[in-house]
Amino acid sequence: MLSSIHPEQVMQRDLAWLRRQRARLARFRGPDEKRQRLQQQFEQRLQSSMSRRGQRLASLPAVATPAELPISNHVDAIVEAIRDKPVVIVAGETGSGKSTQLPKLCLQAGRGQRGLIGCTQPRRIAARSVARRVAEELGSELGQLVGFQVRFNEQVSADSYIKFMTDGILLAEIHHDRQLDNYDTLIIDEAHERSLNIDFLLGYLKQLRDKRPDLKIIITSATIDTERFARHFDDAPVIAVEGRGYPVEIRYQSPQEGDDLAAQVRRAVAQLERIDPRGDILVFLPGEGEIFQVARSLRRAGLNHTEVLPLYARLPSASQDKIFRPGQQRRIVLATNVAETSLTVPGIRFVIDSGLARISRYAAHSRVLRLPVEPVSQAACNQRAGRCGRVGPGTCIRLFDEADFHNRPEFTEPEIQRAGLLGVVLEMLALGLGEPEAFPFLDAPPKRLLGEAWQSLVELEAVDDDRRLTSLGHKLARLPVDARHGRILIEAQRRGALAEALVLVSALSVADVRDRPLDQQQAADQAHRQFLVPESDFLSLLKLWQWWQQERSQRSRSAADRLAREHFLSPQRLHEWGQLHGQIGQIARAEGWKPGRVGQAEPEALHRSLLAGLLSGIGQHHEAGEYQGARGHKFRIFPGSSLARRQPGWLMAAELVETGRAYARMVAPIQPAWLEQQAAHLVRRRHFDPSWDRRSGRVIGYEQVSLFGLVLIEKRRVHYGPHDPATARQLFIRHALVRGEIHSRASFLKHNQALREELAEHEQRRRKRDVLAAESALEAFFAERLPENIYTTRAFGRWYQGLHPEQQSSLLYDRATLLRDDAELAGAEAFPDSLHIGREQFPLSYCFDPSSPDDGVALDCPLHLLNLIDSDRLEWLVPGLLNEKLIALISCLPKSMRRSLIPAAEFGRAAGEALGTPEGRLLERLSHELGRMTGLSISPEDFRLEKLPRHLRFLIRLRDESGKLLGQSRDCQELITRFADRARAEFMARQSERWQRDGLGPATLEALPETVTTRGGHRAWPAWVDQGQRVGVRLFDDPAQARAAHRHGLAVLLRESLADKWKYLEKQPGLSRQAQLAWTRIEDIAALCRALRELVLDEFCANSWSIRDKDSLDRLANDTRSALIARYNKRAGELDRVLIAWHGLKRKLDSLDRAAPTAVADMRSQLDDLMYAGFLADIDGERLAHYPRYLQAMDIRMNALELDPVRDGQRLDAVAPWWELYLRHLNASGVYSQALDHFRWLVEEYRVQVFAQSLGTACTVSPAQLKKAWEAVKD
Repeated sequence: MLSSIHPEQVMQRDLAWLRRQRARLARFRGPDEKRQRLQQQFEQRLQSSMSRRGQRLASLPAVATPAELPISNHVDAIVEAIRDKPVVIVAGETGSGKSTQLPKLCLQAGRGQRGLIGCTQPRRIAARSVARRVAEELGSELGQLVGFQVRFNEQVSADSYIKFMTDGILLAEIHHDRQLDNYDTLIIDEAHERSLNIDFLLGYLKQLRDKRPDLKIIITSATIDTERFARHFDDAPVIAVEGRGYPVEIRYQSPQEGDDLAAQVRRAVAQLERIDPRGDILVFLPGEGEIFQVARSLRRAGLNHTEVLPLYARLPSASQDKIFRPGQQRRIVLATNVAETSLTVPGIRFVIDSGLARISRYAAHSRVLRLPVEPVSQAACNQRAGRCGRVGPGTCIRLFDEADFHNRPEFTEPEIQRAGLLGVVLEMLALGLGEPEAFPFLDAPPKRLLGEAWQSLVELEAVDDDRRLTSLGHKLARLPVDARHGRILIEAQRRGALAEALVLVSALSVADVRDRPLDQQQAADQAHRQFLVPESDFLSLLKLWQWWQQERSQRSRSAADRLAREHFLSPQRLHEWGQLHGQIGQIARAEGWKPGRVGQAEPEALHRSLLAGLLSGIGQHHEAGEYQGARGHKFRIFPGSSLARRQPGWLMAAELVETGRAYARMVAPIQPAWLEQQAAHLVRRRHFDPSWDRRSGRVIGYEQVSLFGLVLIEKRRVHYGPHDPATARQLFIRHALVRGEIHSRASFLKHNQALREELAEHEQRRRKRDVLAAESALEAFFAERLPENIYTTRAFGRWYQGLHPEQQSSLLYDRATLLRDDAELAGAEAFPDSLHIGREQFPLSYCFDPSSPDDGVALDCPLHLLNLIDSDRLEWLVPGLLNEKLIALISCLPKSMRRSLIPAAEFGRAAGEALGTPEGRLLERLSHELGRMTGLSISPEDFRLEKLPRHLRFLIRLRDESGKLLGQSRDCQELITRFADRARAEFMARQSERWQRDGLGPATLEALPETVTTRGGHRAWPAWVDQGQRVGVRLFDDPAQARAAHRHGLAVLLRESLADKWKYLEKQPGLSRQAQLAWTRIEDIAALCRALRELVLDEFCANSWSIRDKDSLDRLANDTRSALIARYNKRAGELDRVLIAWHGLKRKLDSLDRAAPTAVADMRSQLDDLMYAGFLADIDGERLAHYPRYLQAMDIRMNALELDPVRDGQRLDAVAPWWELYLRHLNASGVYSQALDHFRWLVEEYRVQVFAQSLGTACTVSPAQLKKAWEAVKD
């Protein structure tokens, strides 16, 4: 028979096990032997628990409450409430005795028998000190009846009734004691501080009451908003205990204009000195910087018998101890809000309250810890004022007016409303407490903070998509460090950097061990410099750790502490660092991890481990020392960092803090590639610009990778298909299958492409996209036949090879598939495949692409046929485009003419019908027809052909024998100019040997016909060609070229026929000494005379084309023999006068240079173009005869210039534009055509007319004639 369980008689921690075991035994159907063993275990545990409970009851210590404490007046009420109520609220001011006496009153109420009386304190120092005080009052050693536990120390025994601890310790116990069975009573002290831990505990205890109705919960608070606590616990009773204090007078001191905080404090001190010059003063200031400024101001004020002392959290212990040891002088303690509740400064008579404090606020969006200076609440102001009513009546001066006080919030905002909730949410998930949004917090946390916590858990890979903890999340929850730091440890274990990460995580979990007193900053910086590692602040910490471990191992504790202080390091925080490192190391080893030794890990492995927990602390260098952080936040590197000057491109920071500005503390450089790997679950990948890549056989796009709004990779080439299969498939079909841009042997592709090109040619010819079906229709054709997962060449090939032949044939186009329903095909007559010119056929090709230089009709011309192309025929284009060209030509007419040709389309069609067959020059015939229809006088020169669309002119492609493109142009004459000689040589090379003879003289000549027909059926012109002392016979494809060559060849034959006369002329220069001296610097006189003889001889060859055999040559020789000497002497005389005149004009120009530079420059240009070395070879005798007149006209101009330079300038304005046209064209093209030669001498005659009209001109000349001649040059 199993013994019954009476819950009140056993220890609470055994009760759950006993109940489970008894139920198991009741259901047990196994062997009797095993049942007996299990029953024996149950009975032993039950008896042991009952015995333990009995011992504790018998050993309950006697309790006495000091009568001087205000709480002694409420003992009976409190004890009764503890016995009768599950939750009790005790409100009392500081000094009421509630912290020390409530645990004792719980003993008096019979608590502590079945479990510990647990008492939480917000701070470690309070947990230790209050535990020591209660132990003394109970007459026990600390750790016996009364124990305590804080992060680095635990003194609790099995005999302990009362356990003091920080609220963080109680939270940690929940993980392995979900119902807190180790306790029968819990006291949550200082609940009014509303820290995150306190609010979480209050919520947890509210849920726990249903499962632990026996658990007594006592909430203590200052007299601040106690009703809120009572409502939270279902209107729990509130017992108010008065404080032990003296009255405090409140004074308000409004700031004066121009006063800074230091000046306001000095005025308040002066006011208090009038009350009591020896009373200690506590001054509340917002931060260390303000403390330093006010301290400096007070010390400079020269106050008598006064010691100014700072007090803030990071102050070294030795300096803090001075606060608690009153001396002979008056003390002015300058403190942050640490003196508001955490520490009690003894002996304070007066308080000066700035009403300000740095309030920690966590910015959820940017994940920056902001520390703005803010006005504190009314409750905080009252707490501060209460600090001066402990030793006697006090006075508090507030450095603001009373209206300001009443406008402040009544209570300090709870930490849960302004702090990061990552740890809280992780804790709740690990404890299985349900959704944080539904948790019974005293005040619900803001949604933005909860949202940020969830985001952070996702960032750390601690939760899955359903907000459930992952295995990594469970590990994080087990580690007693911040979740981000835990993530660092997990990653470091994987990367072999655990030893180093343990050091750094423990360092980041305690306050900075480096002290930097405001009055010794330079010395502290110098001392810390030995630990700096320029590459990383984390490595600097690691270096400091290694130094401290080595130094500490070689010294006693006191010597090591002394060395630390010499280096401006806090011994206390160094020891805390070491203790925490040891604790976390033990937990790591319990997880099965092996840390190894510090210094073995590669820096990259360590920093990538750190990055795993610090992803939200990344930044990219932006400009002027500023970094762009996650989610648009901007910050700078903290000035004390070793990287403040280096400013790497990318960094990570352990902490982002905003005081006046946003700073990144504890930073190290990182690589963007690390981020992409570490944050693979967080990065955003944007894929864009997909395009088909024929070579790789897949759709290629670009990827932009960003994290928290920061671009890690701007543009990376990637395979697009896996990211957007639908778009990739669409592009694959369009490019690979419809357009044929694919490397594949699939037979249907060749068939489809050939059929499509055949039908597409009709669109090219008709210049309309109305034949082929739209690409979208062809894409739909393949989309119906292809599986959804095909978007690469390889995948398509595998699928296609698996099809039966009849299935493969379903991918073949037919004409119906490719043609539009209303398609109209181009006729062969309107758009022929070739153009007939003479007896030759020139292939034509068509292109319809207005953006392409090849747009229109292209004519392929072999090089040897270039000079045979009839330019007039090219103007007619092809029949199918003639009407369009005629309409366009009408649009090229001046507006005054176009008015009579509206609508142009109708006139164009009518003209086309009237023109009929393409014969003659198109412009001439069109001008005639349009004139006939309208009565207008239209000439070919009226058409502005530069406005004609390029596709309405043939594109002539010149190719060599192998088909290689030599050049192309829409201007046939341009190609002839560039390639005429090569074309002629190629043409001649193709003719028979009869027309390829060399080395002929007068005695060996054969008669030449004027024209012949070549083997290709072309008309050609045979001619004699100059070969030096002999002539040859060649066949020309251009009659003008043939005539010019024949004239030079005839001159050679004539010179040989007149050899005796020629030798005589060679001995007779015919030039005066004066003329020779004038020209000798320009050219060798012998060369000049030789050119003169050639010029004279050429005059007798003027009718050379009729001289085609020996007989006609002999007749010409006889006629020339009698006139040669006389003609030579005549031309020599003319040349003599020209040279002398030229020399005189040159000298005269030199004298006029400065007086009229513009006119002189023009005449120099004119003279240089008339007379230069070798000029006789470029003119004929008839032109030479005009030279004296040209030079005389210039002389007349010079004389007139001296008399009236203005008039000369006006005349030059008429001539200069034409002369500039000539020079520009000559310099640009380098080609001296017959048209240009005509224009050039026409300008020379115009000069004579303008500057020396009395001399007369060789021909009629006017601006209109010059314009017409210039148009001929352009054509």
